[in-house]
Amino acid sequence: MQKPHPAPTALKERIRSLDILRGFALLGILFINIQLFSLPNASFANPLVLGEMSSLDHFSYWFVHVFAELKFMTIFSILFGAGMLLFVNRLAEKEMDGAKIHIRRMMWLLLFGMIHAYFIWFGDILVAYSIIGLIVLLMRKMKDAWKLVLVVFLYFIPMLFFYAVGGFFQTMPESMLEESMAEMLPSAEALAAEIELYQNGSWFEIFIKRAELNINYQVGSFFMLSIWRTTGMMLLGMVLLNQGILSAKKTKLFYTILAVLGIGVGAIISHFGVQEMSEHRWEVIHYFKYGYQYNYFSSIFTSLGYIGLIILIYQLNVLKFLMKGLEAVGRLAFTNYLCQSVICSIIFYSYGFGLFGEFTRFELLFWMIGIWIFQMASSYIWLKYYRMGPLEWLWRYLTYKEKPQLRLSVKSSFR
Repeated sequence: MQKPHPAPTALKERIRSLDILRGFALLGILFINIQLFSLPNASFANPLVLGEMSSLDHFSYWFVHVFAELKFMTIFSILFGAGMLLFVNRLAEKEMDGAKIHIRRMMWLLLFGMIHAYFIWFGDILVAYSIIGLIVLLMRKMKDAWKLVLVVFLYFIPMLFFYAVGGFFQTMPESMLEESMAEMLPSAEALAAEIELYQNGSWFEIFIKRAELNINYQVGSFFMLSIWRTTGMMLLGMVLLNQGILSAKKTKLFYTILAVLGIGVGAIISHFGVQEMSEHRWEVIHYFKYGYQYNYFSSIFTSLGYIGLIILIYQLNVLKFLMKGLEAVGRLAFTNYLCQSVICSIIFYSYGFGLFGEFTRFELLFWMIGIWIFQMASSYIWLKYYRMGPLEWLWRYLTYKEKPQLRLSVKSSFR
């Protein structure tokens, strides 16, 4: 009997709701990423470093904070965990060592992430996902009830870190505090220098800045936030898959309730957080101890609400064109994620058009929508001729050590 070979998931085995959700999450993270690409770094936590906001910019900040920040990344983490479980289980059903192949898969993802982080953009998530993907692999066989207990425990750890950081700042001598605040409250000269770097600096100068920022993201943010929250969300994704929630197996009433309660509760709590930060004018100590905590805590509700909403739309078989676009983006998620970074680099950095710092928060939303349209259209067209994206093909080739078929034998109608 011929020994079965590991191979990419066949189209007939794909779960459409997962692809649609993945496309939705991938496009949604651009709400945040486009700001990190185009505005000074400190303005992400404190929008007032750029001066008083106009009414349109204030609305844009409020909208992104309440409905986007942490929400789409949470969905992406949930789906990564679900996809990991599917990957390992499907190989196990074929009597193959799915865990061993998953480890190899994560090692290649780590390499892709390091290239992305240091040569394209400091906001990479692939490095963290590859490392955490190895950790979560060890927990995949836990009972769902114990996974949920661990999810809750892990979820609250970063909140304690945020509070501790705020308390630490509060007890610092004033001279030391001013030095520590230099990055969060940069001077006008420092802001001007950052804008000048990205508008006119050489690729190598921007590379040096990117390397410095990566130390913070890959070490500080990883141990303060990512390892706890992302591990928890990947485990939650496994539970939601096991329970049939992500695969659209629940009733329309279930997803309706999930959408209304999740988005409603999450938006109310996050809105209160924006009000609190605005009243305190994004003061650093308050931001860490209290202000940002509202959005952190509420994001899980909004994320689950979005999952309910998207699956409900899918079940109702409405907005078909949008669903097909999201599904296409989701099937090419790896390619599209890195393409977003390349596109934004070209638009905002000096070795492209050098438009860093040239647009308001409100204007950036139009750039984002343009990238959305491009990625949905290009992904849809690509899948009429090819089975997967170019980076998906390369990742599978490296993972399975066999070349998967890329081109379709006949043009696909893509549903």
